[in-house]
Amino acid sequence: MPTHWGAIIVAAGQGLRFGRPKQLEEIAGAPLVAWSIRTLAGMPEVTDLVIVSEPENIETLSALSSSLSGGKPCIVVRGGETRQASARAGLDVLSARCDGVLIHDGARPLVLASDVRNAMNVVHDGRAALLGTPVVDTIKVVQESKHQVVRTLDREELWAAQTPQLATRHDLDRAHVEALRNHLAAADDATLLERIGLEVTMVAASPDNFKVTHPEDLARAAYLLRERAPISSDLEEILLLEAFVPEPLVEGVCAEIEAQSGKVDGIDRDLPSGVAVRAYLGSENLAAFARRFEALADHETTFTTHFSHFAPRVSSEPLADAPSG
Repeated sequence: MPTHWGAIIVAAGQGLRFGRPKQLEEIAGAPLVAWSIRTLAGMPEVTDLVIVSEPENIETLSALSSSLSGGKPCIVVRGGETRQASARAGLDVLSARCDGVLIHDGARPLVLASDVRNAMNVVHDGRAALLGTPVVDTIKVVQESKHQVVRTLDREELWAAQTPQLATRHDLDRAHVEALRNHLAAADDATLLERIGLEVTMVAASPDNFKVTHPEDLARAAYLLRERAPISSDLEEILLLEAFVPEPLVEGVCAEIEAQSGKVDGIDRDLPSGVAVRAYLGSENLAAFARRFEALADHETTFTTHFSHFAPRVSSEPLADAPSG
C-alpha cells in the first residue's frame, strides 16, 4: 500500500452542461472547488496536492489553495483539452515522493475522507480503486435516433462511478503512457487502468458524492454542505464593480465604495450619457453598498458586479490593488 499520497484535483472544465465554468461558483459560503481542497488536504495520508485549472484561474486558485492546504505543497497547473489530458498534466508535476495517486473531480464537493481512506486501503501494485454507488434505476440502452429501447441492463451488475480514482504512481503512469502511445481516449482514469489489465476495485461511497453538473445541483449540494463545518479562509472574494450614474452622483457613489473598504479604480466620463465608475469591492460588503446605492439611485443609475480575484481579508483598510493583467 502506498505511504505518500498525492491528490490531483481536476478543475479545468468549461462547464458546458452547467452553462459556464463552475469551479469558482460560490456554494455554502466558499468556491465550489474549495470544499474538495479542504477535505483532501486535511487527510494525513495526502502529502501533496495538484490543482489542474483553466489558465485564467491559475492565480486565483493558487491563492485559494494556499489558504486551505494547511501548509502542504500545492501546485496549480494548466489543464489540457480533455479531462484525460488534464489528469496527465497533474501527474506530470506531482512530487516524486508520492507513490500513490488519487484523481478527483473538483466539481464533487461532498467527498468524504472516510470513503477516500477506504479506497486507499485496497490499493497496491496491480490493483486500483474508485468510489461509486450501486445503480438504483433500471437502465435501458436506447437507439439514439429513434429513442427506441434496444435492451435492458441488469442493474444488479451496475454501479455509478465517482471520484477519486486511485492507483499506485507506477500503475497510473503506465496507464497514461499506454493511452498516449495507442491514441486511446477514456472518460475516466479507471478505464485507462482497466485497459492495461489492472484489477480495479469498486469501493462503496456516499451517494452525496455527486458531481455538480447542472445549475440546480448547486442548491442540493449547498443544502448538504451547510451541515458541515464552514470553510474559513484568510482570503476574501473581490468583485469588479461597475456603476453607471449621472454626473452629480459620482462623488457620492465613490464615497460609498470607499466607506465599504472598496477601491475606486477609474472614472469614465466619455460615455454618451452618464458616467461609469469602476471599482473593486469585497463580496462581504456588497449588500451594505447596495443598500446605500439604492438610496442614492434614480432611474438612470445602476451597477453590475463580476468576480475578480481573491485577496487577503481586511477589516477596515482599503483593498489592495487588483492583480495586473
